[in-house]
Amino acid sequence: MAVSRAERTQKIEKLLASLTAIRGVTAAAVVDSDGFVTHIRRDFEIDADALGAAVQIMYGSAQRAANNVGQGVASVVLSENKDGLVMLAPFGKGFILALVADKEVMLGAVRFEVKETVTELNRLF
Repeated sequence: MAVSRAERTQKIEKLLASLTAIRGVTAAAVVDSDGFVTHIRRDFEIDADALGAAVQIMYGSAQRAANNVGQGVASVVLSENKDGLVMLAPFGKGFILALVADKEVMLGAVRFEVKETVTELNRLF
């Protein structure tokens, strides 16, 4: 049975809210293949346009690197930074789930939740 646009948006918002409820996760976003943020949940002010562009650049670079070493499609891309991390996971046709987290985040828990969320997002897209 097809899900209406409003129902799909509500489900996506609920998934993003559950991700940002994880200790240390400060933002969760869905970015389309053109680098536009289609959905976002955040605890701080962030330039969504800049985030979308950065996500596409980061994922594209990781995908090229994976291809160059013969490892196939990148499934999770992680950038560990001085004050936290950025995690990307592709889903659907060109969409990417992006998470921003601070230093307090538990990487294993977030990685598990991202994989579960990607499964749900694939059902919606």
